[in-house]
Amino acid sequence: MFWFILFFPLLIYPWGYDPYYTIPKTAYLQLFVLGAWMYIVMKKRYQLFTMAASPFNIEYIIILFFGFISLSTLFSVDTQTSLFGVKDRYEGILTLFSYCSILLFSYRLMDKKRLEKVVPGMIMISVIVSIYGILQHYLVDFLPRNSDKLNYNRSYGFFDNPNFFGSYLVLMILLGTALYLTAKTKKASFFYYLAASLAFIALLFSGTRSGWIGTFCGIVFLSVYVIFRRRQLWLKWGALLITFVFAMTLINYAENGAYSNRANVIVTDSYKIISNQSTGEEGSSRFLIWKKTLPLVKEYFWLGSGPETLHLVFPEDAEKKRYFGNSLVDKAHNEYLHIAVTLGIPALITYLWLLTVVLRRAFQAVREAEEKEKIILYGLIAAIGGYLVQAFFNISTVPVAPLFWALLGITLAKSGMILQKESIDLPSKHVTLNQSA
Repeated sequence: MFWFILFFPLLIYPWGYDPYYTIPKTAYLQLFVLGAWMYIVMKKRYQLFTMAASPFNIEYIIILFFGFISLSTLFSVDTQTSLFGVKDRYEGILTLFSYCSILLFSYRLMDKKRLEKVVPGMIMISVIVSIYGILQHYLVDFLPRNSDKLNYNRSYGFFDNPNFFGSYLVLMILLGTALYLTAKTKKASFFYYLAASLAFIALLFSGTRSGWIGTFCGIVFLSVYVIFRRRQLWLKWGALLITFVFAMTLINYAENGAYSNRANVIVTDSYKIISNQSTGEEGSSRFLIWKKTLPLVKEYFWLGSGPETLHLVFPEDAEKKRYFGNSLVDKAHNEYLHIAVTLGIPALITYLWLLTVVLRRAFQAVREAEEKEKIILYGLIAAIGGYLVQAFFNISTVPVAPLFWALLGITLAKSGMILQKESIDLPSKHVTLNQSA
């Protein structure tokens, strides 16, 4: 599991006609999960008695969530599509099962030593990915491009789409920042400072506005919960923020204000929507997609239309033709709305319950953790939160989602270890207090 998480961003197959990395990544993901479950069953490594002995079992929520997915697939408007997914997306039930499995593997099957190393390892790999994304902006990447991206200057890394790349970079920037704040040596501090800065530059070059918003929210969260209360980190924090602002200013100037103009669109589009002056084109036509998708929630309230079937139930009217032509609208560009329509409201509630449990567990652990672990946990919370914010405007996708689900498992595992250690220490503390009395 450890090595899969580390190298998944690099698992591509760039050869052949018109390479599209989502296809091999889906194959790698599903084959890994199948192999892992076969190994677990054969070796009996997943100890069910651990669940019975533990007061906290995330498995029950995941089983419930996957139960709703299974029912949605069974009653889908197109069962075959719900099994395997739409071409170039492949987020059918097999992939959704893989996501749930990745969370469980990260939570239950990594020991303490690897849990300590997995996030730093992810940041090391992100340096390679970020540098490649930066070079890609200048069209000097050395791997074959898909025919749709031959003269494309928005960076997309190994993720097929700049928006997918942006969601990955949100995670890496916020995790790298947490490691930078906790680094004890100058060498480690510089490395994580460099990693976060490179990821930030790559995020700018991706042009992913949802990623910009998610990163901004994560930085605000860390400022309030970590930096504000620790004056010894103010200088470090200031150096990183100044670097971000300097890089943003310099790149925007060099690109003739392209990024400030793109950021301003967020404000102008929001104003049009709030003031009821919407044309439907706001947010690259996301608002139109939301407006047409929302009424479908009522129609498919309980079980949804089936995984990956939005394009089959999305209204094919004149307005859709005018804005999208013959293109499929297969994603709602809002992960929560997409789940509500395709999997049903009960599945969405269960998914939000799962996220709430993970974050609540992390906040509980923060209260008991030592200083370094506190900041690492806050970094994990910020990364999860930043991803969830950008998911309001973005979609779930195979090249990135497994890393997010792995982070959920890692956060649960780290939180559980801290809380378990505290519960073990409590009796000894009580004895010491009694003896001193």
